[in-house]
Amino acid sequence: MPDKTDFYQRLNIDTGASEQAIKKAYRMAVRKTHPDVNRNPGATQMFLDIQEAYQVLSDPSKKEKYDLGRDPGESIPNIHVTIEYSQTSLLRLEEPQVIYALVDIVATEEEPDTAALPLNIAIVVDNSTSMAGARLDILKVATKEIIQDLGEEDLVSLISFNDRAEVLMPSQSQPSARVIDTSINGLFAEGGTEIYQGIEAGYQEIKKNSSFNYVNHIILITDGHTYGDEDNCLALAKTAAEEDIGISGLGIGIEWNDTFVDQLTALTGGQSIYIHDIKQVKEFLEHSITALKQATSRRVTLELVPAPGVQVTSAFRILPEALPLPHQEIYSLGILKKDQPHRVLFEFLIEPISSKIERAVIASGEFSIKRQHKDISLPFTLERGLIPPSEELAPPTKEIFQAISHLAFYRLQDKAQRDIALGEPGNAYQRLMNLSSHLMAKGESGLAKIAMNEAEYIRSHNNFSPTGKKQLKYGTMHLMLPDKT
Repeated sequence: MPDKTDFYQRLNIDTGASEQAIKKAYRMAVRKTHPDVNRNPGATQMFLDIQEAYQVLSDPSKKEKYDLGRDPGESIPNIHVTIEYSQTSLLRLEEPQVIYALVDIVATEEEPDTAALPLNIAIVVDNSTSMAGARLDILKVATKEIIQDLGEEDLVSLISFNDRAEVLMPSQSQPSARVIDTSINGLFAEGGTEIYQGIEAGYQEIKKNSSFNYVNHIILITDGHTYGDEDNCLALAKTAAEEDIGISGLGIGIEWNDTFVDQLTALTGGQSIYIHDIKQVKEFLEHSITALKQATSRRVTLELVPAPGVQVTSAFRILPEALPLPHQEIYSLGILKKDQPHRVLFEFLIEPISSKIERAVIASGEFSIKRQHKDISLPFTLERGLIPPSEELAPPTKEIFQAISHLAFYRLQDKAQRDIALGEPGNAYQRLMNLSSHLMAKGESGLAKIAMNEAEYIRSHNNFSPTGKKQLKYGTMHLMLPDKT
């Protein structure tokens, strides 16, 4: 609900918002609060409050007078949006051109109402026949330790699934040692793999206590493919995202469907992790729980609407974990933690721009942060001036140049996978040899060797090796993280 006193908070913008950002915020606020579409009590007053704020903030003289008399303490929380572009300007071309934008959101200070939220998690474990033996034994130990370490306000449930699901431990806080042992001992390998059965049961356990006061999350652990229920899984992920429930996935070994799990988790802002050694499962669970415990928001989303003549050709989440994002208008980015940005690299294809335009809008965007007491919206605009093609463009910053370069590595292995699927192993071989050379030049000798070995394997077998495909995919994906050099 808009603030009754401060005009900036009524529009959910910062004091430094540009004229374009003010207009964007106003349009979005009107769309949500207009009495014709909002039947909630007080909608008319909310709409009038927004109109009043816009009339002042959109008029430079009125805005200046308002700012002089405004209490400096009345401001939006310290959550900032920053944007870097691959080009300082767009060129006046008679053909389409590509530009990249690196979009960040970061919370720089905690406030009294943004303390870390307790967890409401469901651990969903694949107990199909392929998990028999050491995999399931190690997973039992790791899961037990994780559950024991949860806080007194945290809620946890444990679900096993094969071709059906079983709730081994219903959602509860601080289960006793006896309850934990009994639940863990219910994990034994049998049957096939139907992921929908597992995540649907986890979703129902989360829903028992889902509220604004929790970080709601499903942790999926699997080592196999699911067959025939992929569409149901993705539909459930979209529903979960709308209800602020995240899904993260851990794939063990070489048989699981990484493309599917990546898509499933990306829809909710979760992470998708590949491990080849079952001993790493505890590390994954600890990392996931630690990250969730640092959350000061239930969910962050990014809405991006391209301008006419502009197409989003790709979106890649770089922070907090690297993951390609599916094409959509609203991107789920997961939870927000203090001093840990969410960063997304967008690639745009822009059609020729009219000579009458001096500054072109590329896209309008809005971050939405769902917190315990009050949601926040931060609108922004991606735009660039235009210059003649004869003028020289300044080079991009090191950060965005590195992001684009490493994206090219990821795309090379991705295209090689597509070549194999199309029955063109020769093209895949050439791409991986090219990738190996570029990786070696960047000092990534270990990954370069994997790429070269895969190229040779493809030349002999017309396919990727059992482990090489995932090693290259997740290795090049990890390069996207900014701490890599």
